[in-house]
Amino acid sequence: MFTEVPVARERQMKMDARRVKLKVSAGFKMRGLILRPESSRFLLQVLESVSEADLDEVLERILDAVEKQPLSSSMIELSVAEAAVQDCSQSCDETIDNVFNIIGAFDVPRFIFSSERKKFVHIGMTNHTVPKLCGESRDKAELFRERYTILQQRTHRHELFTPPVIGSTPDEGRNKFQLKTVEALLGSTAKVGEVIVLGMITQLKEGKFYLEDLSGTVQLNISKAISFLCSS
Repeated sequence: MFTEVPVARERQMKMDARRVKLKVSAGFKMRGLILRPESSRFLLQVLESVSEADLDEVLERILDAVEKQPLSSSMIELSVAEAAVQDCSQSCDETIDNVFNIIGAFDVPRFIFSSERKKFVHIGMTNHTVPKLCGESRDKAELFRERYTILQQRTHRHELFTPPVIGSTPDEGRNKFQLKTVEALLGSTAKVGEVIVLGMITQLKEGKFYLEDLSGTVQLNISKAISFLCSS
């Protein structure tokens, strides 16, 4: 009779540890990250003293601290986990001695928007080359592609272009718009009415203008275009 209580308590502790382990693993997978076994054991030791009510908040802070580091891959090493926990353990009320910090241009973390993950990821986790002081000709084209991608994902998140919520009124759906690509225009065989395309107007040939995006180019007829002039 007296041994049942410690055994039951030990089973409860194992169940709690397993639940925390599953929550930690799921949190990292949601952000496209994978924990090494030693990193997982370290985080479980850190989180075992955290109450269940504060577990989600503490885990989110650790995940944010991990993503701030210059990750070379999606596999999280023990050193990365230790640095993230140390960063989170620092008190927000700590006295700041340095008012200004000078950071080199090549030391600033650079993030690239990933269309597959639908979020910004560190450049070290992509196939992009390391930035150099004197770039090549392709770097200029890459600059415009990155700028277009950022503007595109921000436009998609605008309330005018987000799809209507399921169960919303029909009037709400009428006030929504949909972005099309140049590839969709070129592949359409039917007559197209009003279409919204996010692209850049370029002059690929003398006297001929084109609308260009990441999917292709289409020639424009601007003979009936209307220009708006803003008076100062």
